[in-house]
Amino acid sequence: MMNEKYNGLEADELFENVMMEVEDAVHAFTKTLGYKELNYKEQQSAVEIINYFGECMFDYHLESMCLWSKKAIEDVMISVFPKKVSANVSFFEKVESVLVKFFEFLYHSNQQNNGLELAASVRKSNKLMLNEVTVNLKGSSEEKLFDLGSEMGLDMSDLSDLDRLYKFVSLFETSKKNKTFKNS
Repeated sequence: MMNEKYNGLEADELFENVMMEVEDAVHAFTKTLGYKELNYKEQQSAVEIINYFGECMFDYHLESMCLWSKKAIEDVMISVFPKKVSANVSFFEKVESVLVKFFEFLYHSNQQNNGLELAASVRKSNKLMLNEVTVNLKGSSEEKLFDLGSEMGLDMSDLSDLDRLYKFVSLFETSKKNKTFKNS
C-alpha cells in the first residue's frame, strides 16, 4: 500500500500512472481466451468495469494494480461500487465474471502474484455487493428511472445506455428549470 503523503500534482501523476497500468493490462486482457469466455454483454462492459474498479482501488485505498489486496477489493465491491456506480442489478451481475477472469489473467501473466486469491475474494464478495445494490435501489427514484429506461428499450445493464438515459432525463430537467425561470 502507498502510505506516503503526496501533494496534488504528485497524486495526479501517480493516479495517471496507475490508470495507465490498468488500461495496458485491460488492453492485453481483451485479447485473451479468458476475455473471449465472457458472454457478449460481459465483454461489452468489461473495460468500463475494470477501469472503474482500478480507479476506485486507487481513490479509496491508494493501491496500484500490482498491490491490490483482498481487503481493499472486498471493501470496494461491497461498500464503494454499489454507492458510486449508478446502475441497476443487471449491470452489477456482470462484475463478478469480468473481475474473476481479469484477476486470473493478471495471475497467469505475472502481473498480480495473488491474482487467484483476489478472484476468490471477488466470488466471496459478489453476493453481498448484489444485496447492497438491491437494498439501495429498492423504492428509489433511480429504480423508477431504470424501469423507464427498460420500457424505452434501453439495455439497463449497459453503462452507455444508462448514460443516454441520464442525458435524456437531464434535457427535461433543464427545460423544466428554464420554464420555471421564465414564469417567475
